Amino acid sequence: MSQEIPLSLSARRESILRTLIETYYREKEPVGSKLIAERHTEPLSSATIRTVLSDLEHDSLLTQPHTSAGRIPTEKAYRYYVDRWLDEFVAKRPSLSTKQDLEALLQMPEIDLEPWAQRASRILSEVLGGVCVALPSRMVLSTLVKLEFVPLGTDKIVAIWVDNQGDVEHRVIENQWHYAPHQLIEMGNFATTHFRGLTLAEMQKKMMEGIGEGVHEVKALLAQLQVIARDWDQQSHTNPSTVVIQGLSQLTHLPEFEDLDRLKHLVENFEEQSRLAHLLNAFAEKASKDTQVILGSENPYLGNLGLTTTVRRVQLDKSGYVTLALIAPMRMDYPHVLGGLSWWAKEISNRSHS
Repeated sequence: MSQEIPLSLSARRESILRTLIETYYREKEPVGSKLIAERHTEPLSSATIRTVLSDLEHDSLLTQPHTSAGRIPTEKAYRYYVDRWLDEFVAKRPSLSTKQDLEALLQMPEIDLEPWAQRASRILSEVLGGVCVALPSRMVLSTLVKLEFVPLGTDKIVAIWVDNQGDVEHRVIENQWHYAPHQLIEMGNFATTHFRGLTLAEMQKKMMEGIGEGVHEVKALLAQLQVIARDWDQQSHTNPSTVVIQGLSQLTHLPEFEDLDRLKHLVENFEEQSRLAHLLNAFAEKASKDTQVILGSENPYLGNLGLTTTVRRVQLDKSGYVTLALIAPMRMDYPHVLGGLSWWAKEISNRSHS
């Protein structure tokens, strides 16, 4: 997701940029050379700082809202900041109070994903700041025991997935190939034989690999199963009723949204829950390993709002996954958010595998 940065900053430029970004977060207004001189760890003259600020502005890392005002970081600057110090931020242990608040989530029963996601989103929003959006998902965890296809009239099929937990999921999909009942039975038997023990995602991957191999009939069958699996996957991921949103009021009080038109645009975007579901699913796989940081225009679903989205997916023991996104202005406390979210996700993982 990183933007290309065609430069390597010197240690001095880097430290001044970091000081400005962190000062801007605290002060909530453009930062001038005098304030940087006060906050910078190394004694520097205002003239030296002004020269460096001018260079950073030339490199599109800073901008000046008004001629007489100080400077603020650009999206490019935030990307440099996150990429350069991401490991440090992720490794930062939360404060004692933050840790205690987040530990409340570690004691919650994981029997039902939706109530868990509701409370997790509320606590993460309150403790780490910003809007928290969550999407629970069971299907990504279950593995196939049996797959059946039953005709529903002449143009639809009921696909039935029996998983390793004994649960049954079903989806109504289009019978675009006009298969007869006996052909649907054959397709179900083929899928059960070849994909038993796989998750839906693993099944899709194996089908992609198999389409390039084997005889024509097998290729055609795999291609058709792939369409069915993709349709199932999309239905699983885009059901608006499963999206949880907590903490929207936190953004409405920030200076970035004092403009009423911008605030209205923000609220409208969060009302489109299918868009939020697409956002969470687009980054879910990568977010199961590491916290993903998506800045401003890098976000294909909220790219025009100037926000930072941090995404993490956690696995709950035998219940499924919950993908969570913390969304806030780019002017945010990255060490606090990334450190807290990463620590909490690792604690969840350690508990699930213990």
